[in-house]
Amino acid sequence: MNQSNHTWIYLKLVLTTFFWALVFHIGKYAVALMSPLSVGAWRFTVAAAVLLPMVALREGWSLPAVRRNALALLTMSAVGVFSFNVSLFYGLRMTSAVNGALIMAFNPALTVVLSALLNRELISRHQLAGLLLGLVGVIVVVSNGSWHMLATMSFSGGDMLVLLGSLSWSIYTVIPKRFVHGLSTMQITGSTIAGGAALMSACAALTAPDFLQPPSLPVAAAIAFMSLFGSVLAYLWWNQGIQKIGAASAAIFINLVPMFATLIGLLLGQQISTAQLCGAALVIVGVLCSAGKLKFLPAAFVPQKAQTCH
Repeated sequence: MNQSNHTWIYLKLVLTTFFWALVFHIGKYAVALMSPLSVGAWRFTVAAAVLLPMVALREGWSLPAVRRNALALLTMSAVGVFSFNVSLFYGLRMTSAVNGALIMAFNPALTVVLSALLNRELISRHQLAGLLLGLVGVIVVVSNGSWHMLATMSFSGGDMLVLLGSLSWSIYTVIPKRFVHGLSTMQITGSTIAGGAALMSACAALTAPDFLQPPSLPVAAAIAFMSLFGSVLAYLWWNQGIQKIGAASAAIFINLVPMFATLIGLLLGQQISTAQLCGAALVIVGVLCSAGKLKFLPAAFVPQKAQTCH
């Protein structure tokens, strides 16, 4: 892949994390007026209603290929849409933002490990350095530079739910490269979002009384934004990034979500500290390093002999 294509993929991944940061703020508003499960179900139902005909018009559907990949696609729907969103939003209702953001910061590390195990993706020195820099940056941001806040954390049921959400997203990220074949990025995205929407809607219909009630206009607008930008575009671009640069490299960009969320909060009138600025800088450097834009480290982290294992 040439440099311009790489740059375009990196830009899409950055925009994806920006959309997800916006979803955090918009979703917080929506779940104050409607149950999290209902918001999630409507979000992905709308996204599926947009994606399915879009894929049909642009590429068509290969039903034999969908059937061959049915188990992998269903697993991605269950973990990357249903489990991730339900665990994260319900977890954040029971734990602090500091704990939740810090736990989610381990997502790139989980993805790198799973990708190395399942996909035999090599871990280069610049990826490892980017991972560590991004992790340190997120820790600085969410702890506000206070060691006391980190040392006195106690993990609750909410913390465990956020950790489950982080693990779910890592699994979703590493599945396609090895287990999905013969489907395009759009077909994978459309299939998994449609499957996740069906799972969430079925669960919401059984457990959330407000699911079948029409949402208010502000909530409907919030759901529309999350559906189009936080689901259709974001999931599509995320899967494109995985296919082009690999799961381990794409996962580093997750660290931009808390940074963007902090900056959006600043625009909304929230205070931003020196520690948050320093942490954001570390996150940006980590992403640039992982993307190979900062080449101050020698070649491969994995021994040369292991590079034959493909």
